[in-house]
This record gives sequence, structure tokens and C-alpha cells, in this order.
Amino acid sequence: MRRSHLVLLIIFILFLSACQSSKQLKPIKEETMDFDLNTAMEMVEKKEKMIIDLALREKVSILEYKELEESFTEEFGTYAKQILSILFNHNMDAGPEADMYVQKNTLYPTVFHKGITVTNAVLYKSYFENEFFNQTILSIKEEYVGDDEKLKDWQREYIFTPNENGDWELNGFSGEMNFLGEDYNMNYLELNS
Repeated sequence: MRRSHLVLLIIFILFLSACQSSKQLKPIKEETMDFDLNTAMEMVEKKEKMIIDLALREKVSILEYKELEESFTEEFGTYAKQILSILFNHNMDAGPEADMYVQKNTLYPTVFHKGITVTNAVLYKSYFENEFFNQTILSIKEEYVGDDEKLKDWQREYIFTPNENGDWELNGFSGEMNFLGEDYNMNYLELNS
């Protein structure tokens, strides 16, 4: 009988601990503020300029690719390899010193394409009793606002968080990154003049 009481007491204590910890993870205050659209556009342009410049090339040498990896890592952090993998054909039969060819059958929409624009930029802040859990997130959404039926409802969201220096650092994406297939290429949409 005593053993069952001990087990019940342990379960009860664990239950109370779980209830207490879930209360601590709820923010005590949340704020949502509009972020300057011009600044948001500049942030997106800086990243997407690198993409459009690369996507319009035919190939790069292995040395150029290594330099691209460095510069993309500086700009995109842990997402650099993912983006580069979208933009390049990976020929497993090619030698280690062979040129790398840019993927021609992909459209990575950028703000440099007609009909693509930053439509929303919002700053979210949440505050917790334990300041360690406080969060600041910047969401920048870009969308296709043109008439092409294939791109209708296309959107991409960049998610940024401040780093130790207070600079915005890319923390994630949502939405569709690119369109792949014979129908698509980087010139599928006309570039802005």
C-alpha cells in the first residue's frame, strides 16, 4: 500500500511541475509593430542581389564556388548551402576541379523581378518572467502581385532575429523558395529595369 502512495505522490509532483513549467513559458507581454518597409526592402535586396547575380551566370570555377560559399554563409548563415544547392546542378560524375554549372531550369523569384515586392514587415516581441526567454523576431514577407497564373499566391517570408551586436541575422524562411522544371528559368519573369 505504501509503495502505491509513493508512486501517486511522485506522479502528483511531476504533474504540478509540468503545470508550473508551462505557465513559465507563456509570455507576460507581447508586442507587434510595423517595421519600415524601405528598410525591409533594402535587407531583402542585399540578399537577393547575390542570388540574381549568381543565377544569371552560366558556370563558376571551383575556386569561385568556394568564395561564393563564404560570401553566402556570411549573408545567409546556415541557409547558404540550401540556397546554393537550389542554384547549382550537382554532377556527381564531374571531377573535384570541374566547373560548376548554374541550374537553368529554376526560378528563384527576387525583388528584382517584375511583380515581386515586399508587402509586409512586422516586428514581434515577446517578454517572459525569465528574461532569457525574451524574443524579438522580424518577419519580412514578399509576394508576387502580377498576373501570371502559375505564380498566383506565391509568397516567401524571411525571418530575422537580432544577433549579439544587435544586427539582423537571417533565422529562417517560410513559403516557396523556387520553382523548378522545364517551364522555369531566372528569366521567366522580366527583370526590373
